[in-house]
Amino acid sequence: MTYLVPNYFLENEPNTVISSDTLFTLSYSTKRSQDRIYIRNTTHVMILLKKGEKKLTTDKEDLLLHRGDILLLTQGNYFMSEVLSEDGIYQALLVYFNDEFVMNFIKKYDIKLSNNESQNIISFSSNTLLKSLIDSFELYLDKKLERHNEIVKLKTEEIFLHLLNENEHSFYSFLKAIRFSSKDRIKYILEANIDLIDTVEDMCKIARVSKNELRLAFKNSVGMQPKVWLDSKRLEQASLMLTNSNETISSIATTCGYNTVSWFGVQFKKAYGVTPKVYREQNS
Repeated sequence: MTYLVPNYFLENEPNTVISSDTLFTLSYSTKRSQDRIYIRNTTHVMILLKKGEKKLTTDKEDLLLHRGDILLLTQGNYFMSEVLSEDGIYQALLVYFNDEFVMNFIKKYDIKLSNNESQNIISFSSNTLLKSLIDSFELYLDKKLERHNEIVKLKTEEIFLHLLNENEHSFYSFLKAIRFSSKDRIKYILEANIDLIDTVEDMCKIARVSKNELRLAFKNSVGMQPKVWLDSKRLEQASLMLTNSNETISSIATTCGYNTVSWFGVQFKKAYGVTPKVYREQNS
């Protein structure tokens, strides 16, 4: 099963989410046995493991996290396997945060990102202080306070500062990865989920922005309208499938979001100068 998060929680379980302009937090637990889940993060996330274990699989590495560990991921696509505890319960605190939260954190604490290395995934092993910070964070998630959002933000910053002290180089590298992709954040999100997009409305929903925000982002990032970009990405995906798969042209047209093979052929020839069939013959 594939989950687009935090979109899934915001749409299906809104009452479980503490939401602000830059931060989404919730406590997540399950008793279901799930061999493998495909996760697509549309923003960055910090996972605080309370119970059970989590195995993260990427194209580069496998990570196994235990109770009390902390995992941070930049936006992207990941395979996650949940290895349940002996009593069958898995529990984690999830903190989703956007670029603005990170940029404000860097500015607020005058952090100088001097190293050139960037890391999209970092993890921290449990210790006594870390466990107390996680327990404290969970207490505030359960409280209904007047300035709840502000307190949760401060508790998140507190954990960030502790992780900075735990391993400055690693945490700096994580912040550097976020800052590097910040300008083109929306484009990165949409590229990672191009197979889920059929319309500009889908683009807005996945990136959680308005049409005006989407148009402005694409004007600054790639210098074209979102619909034009979407069409170019569809055809780019089609060209890759034509040369690297045995899928029929009809199947490729459907996969890339075209309702009819004839319309797909017209658009493909307009972009590449030849029909899909000829393109496959020339590039196989």
